[in-house]
Amino acid sequence: MASQFAYRLSLIAFATTTVRGLLSGADFYGTIQTALAALGLFFLAGLVLGELARRVIEESVDTQIARSIAAASQQIT
Repeated sequence: MASQFAYRLSLIAFATTTVRGLLSGADFYGTIQTALAALGLFFLAGLVLGELARRVIEESVDTQIARSIAAASQQIT
């Protein structure tokens, strides 16, 4: 999940930076260098945030399962 999020986020950053450079009339090499830097930074940020999201979701699901089991065991007794 983290890698998929990182890929998507980095591609969005690359495309956004490239389009912004083209619309502002910046030179090609400067725009591509900036876009590649944005791609790398947002890939790393996507990995970190994707891993954080995975852990939060897993913890939430574990908590809900534990509550469901506790509720079911109370109904049995």
